[in-house]
Amino acid sequence: MLTILGLLAVLAPPVPAVPPPADVHLVQMQQDPADRMWRTLDLAALMPILQEEAVTEAARMEGEGLIAGGGLPWARVVARIHDTPRMEALFRAGVRDAAARMDPQLVDRALAFHGSGLGQRVIRLEGSARRALLEDGVEDQARADFARALRNGDPRAEQIVQLIDGADLIAPNVAGGLNAAIAFSRGYADGGGFDMAPDQQQLMADAWAQRDQIEAEATVWLQGFLMLAYGPLSDAELADYAQHAASAEGQALSQLLFAGFDRVFGQTSYDMGMAAALRGQGQQL
Repeated sequence: MLTILGLLAVLAPPVPAVPPPADVHLVQMQQDPADRMWRTLDLAALMPILQEEAVTEAARMEGEGLIAGGGLPWARVVARIHDTPRMEALFRAGVRDAAARMDPQLVDRALAFHGSGLGQRVIRLEGSARRALLEDGVEDQARADFARALRNGDPRAEQIVQLIDGADLIAPNVAGGLNAAIAFSRGYADGGGFDMAPDQQQLMADAWAQRDQIEAEATVWLQGFLMLAYGPLSDAELADYAQHAASAEGQALSQLLFAGFDRVFGQTSYDMGMAAALRGQGQQL
C-alpha cells in the first residue's frame, strides 16, 4: 500500500532563513517538477523498497498456490515488471502530466517545507519505517500498537487519526487501489485469462465490489505505519507536520505524488495481470 507520507530521506540542505533572490526562485519554479520532487524527496531510494514489497507478496502468493501455471518463478516475473528505472520513468511521466494542471507555487512551497529540518526528519523517519515493514512481524506489531493506543486514549493515536483525516490520505489510496485492481483485470483479460472476457463496465463493477476491503486495509496500514514512523517526534512536531500536510501546498504535493504512483501501479498491475494470464497458458510476458 502506497502512502503519500511514505517518503524517504532528503539530502538537500535546510531552507535558508532569508528568502532567496527573486531570480533564484524563478529558476526553481521553471525546473521540471518531477525532477525536483525526485531529487528533493530522494524518491530513488523508495523504488527498491516498492520492488521488494511486490516481490515479497509475489513469493507469498506462489507459495500458497495462488498463481497458476509454470515457467519462471512468479517472484522473478514480478521483480522484472517492477524494474526500478522503469518505475522511475512511469512516475516522472505521471507527475509531469499532473503538474501541468497545478499551481507551481504551491509545489514550490511544499518542497521548501520538505527541505526544512522538520521536513527532512519526517522523511527520514518514514523511510526507516517503510524499510522496517519489510521485516516479518513488524507490520502486525505496528497495527497492534496503534489499536492499543487508540483504545487507551493515547493522544498520539488521536494525532495520527487527525493527520490522516486532515491530509485526506484514505480516499486517494482507495482510488489507487481500485485503479490497480481494474488495471490487473484488464491485463488478465488482454492476456486471454478469462473464458469470457468481461467488458469495461463489468471490470469496474468487480473492482468496486472490493472498495470496502481496500478502504479498510488502507486505513489500518496507514495507522500502523504512521504510528511506527512518527514515534520519535514530539507532539508539537507532529502537530506542525499535520498542519503542513493539510495545507494547500501539502495537498498539492500529495496530488502530484499520487498522480506519479498511480501511473506506476496502473502499468505494473496491468503487466502482472497479463503475465498471470499468459502463465496459465504456459507462456511468458
